[in-house]
Amino acid sequence: MAQPSGARSSTVRPETSPVDGPTVDGPHVDGPSLDGPHVDGPTLDGPTLDDWAGFAERCWNVAPAVVPMAAPLTVPDAYRMIAEASAPFRAGTRFHVLPDVRFGTAGGRIRAPGDLLPGAADTDPDSYRSRLGAELAGQGWLLDVEQPLFGDFAGWLRVRNSIDGLWRRVGFPVVPVRAELAFGNGVTRTGGLTRDSRHAVLVWVLRGRLEVRVAGAVRCRAGAGDLAYWPAGLPYAETFADDCLTLLLRVPSDSRLAVGAVHDTAVELAGDGPATDEVVPYLPVPPPDGIGPVPMADPLARAATAVRELSTAAELTRTLRVRWAARVSAGGLEPVPPAREPVQLFARTVVRRTAEVVRMREVRSGWIWAVHGHAFVVRGAARSLLRRLPLGVPVRVADVSGPSGDGTPDPGALALLTTLYRLRGIEVLDAPAGEEP
Repeated sequence: MAQPSGARSSTVRPETSPVDGPTVDGPHVDGPSLDGPHVDGPTLDGPTLDDWAGFAERCWNVAPAVVPMAAPLTVPDAYRMIAEASAPFRAGTRFHVLPDVRFGTAGGRIRAPGDLLPGAADTDPDSYRSRLGAELAGQGWLLDVEQPLFGDFAGWLRVRNSIDGLWRRVGFPVVPVRAELAFGNGVTRTGGLTRDSRHAVLVWVLRGRLEVRVAGAVRCRAGAGDLAYWPAGLPYAETFADDCLTLLLRVPSDSRLAVGAVHDTAVELAGDGPATDEVVPYLPVPPPDGIGPVPMADPLARAATAVRELSTAAELTRTLRVRWAARVSAGGLEPVPPAREPVQLFARTVVRRTAEVVRMREVRSGWIWAVHGHAFVVRGAARSLLRRLPLGVPVRVADVSGPSGDGTPDPGALALLTTLYRLRGIEVLDAPAGEEP
């Protein structure tokens, strides 16, 4: 079926997967029956959509829909993320930080909500909701956190593993997917009515009820255990009821977003070049040598030349390839959690690979590897090391890395294993004490 107007695809359908490892299907549990009609949507009578394959075939880029689908986060985990993100905002508004926290009532957004955000005494969503209801005298409210997964690797990984099953069927997003947690009651969020919607929306309802009006009609009524979806290019408004808690993903679905991503990368690279070595001066207009057409200022001309040259440069293509590999390994969820601190690995240390490795051949030499949103270049015998490190199988470092001239693990292989550990691609199961590396 045709995509909705304005929803030009911004995903890449994988002809052959670059990912080393098995296909991961999305989770499913039986959920409540659908509440209310789905105007012009797919008919969901009979068997429920029991996996991402059915969802991709019958709903994706077709029409708004609600299906039973297990959420990747529990209510306690989601609320904990909200409370942890809110803590620094209780002291005042913060700018240009992630996660970002916003709070509002039916009367509008409150720029400095202070104690209206969860505090140490609000140990669970019920205690927070009870306190807030008393302080606001029953007025509707909404607390939402943008990019809540950034500082929580375990939660980020659960969402990434869940959504991976969809991407393997419809293609991986070429620009980042934005995550959001929202908790509210008695409020209708209308931002989707005014913005140019270039993103499809996936919403897991963790508790409460969510009603979504799309293009002026009620198209989605979802409760706990449901996944609501509506394609890009459609105006929408969300109503939160019964202390509704949701996990929302905004999925890029417009090719203009990909153009913007390439533009931003080119500007970033140009900013590191010689055209930015000097301060841009203030120039007189008109020029002092007479009245006439105002020429382009030399600093601007040099910057334009730098960007034009970068558009055909190998460096831009290589940077985009590296970021693409990283994005696939992250399931599109960016920004990604930072790497962890390294550990010392010994010959008898037992490790187990716990993550898939996205591999892409480098144009010059070697390979681009990516794990959990972090990409790096490998060369030499790295491919054979990965074969000796099968997914989920405990192995000794000595059996993976091979000996160097003096019988100790090869330093290059040991460094690669350390990188994989830092990116949480392997876990240490047994680390003998007192052994030389």
